[in-house]
Amino acid sequence: MPRPKKIRKKKSFMFTSRHYSMQSIVSVAVGLCSLAGFIGAVFMAFGEKGSPPVHLGGVGLFGMLGNIVGALAALGCFNERDIYKWVAYSGMGINMLGMILWTVTIFWGI
Repeated sequence: MPRPKKIRKKKSFMFTSRHYSMQSIVSVAVGLCSLAGFIGAVFMAFGEKGSPPVHLGGVGLFGMLGNIVGALAALGCFNERDIYKWVAYSGMGINMLGMILWTVTIFWGI
């Protein structure tokens, strides 16, 4: 009885149409800008020996608003198909971290 022929697996390539979502990129960018503003405000407050200028309150306000917008943008892109999800998750994490830092700083400063 002859030996059966080996079944060869056909070599195939799977092309994907995954892409980076614009909303997730905006979420990461806004979160990083807010964290940079937070770090700058903390350094300025330490440089002034505990009595920072009044305009740092505006930096905190716009930093918190930016984090809220960034978190909403990250939530909005979770419904999209064929995107890289790790960018959306990192944007959500950065914005949540920024919200926590700004909130703790505001309540600790009062």
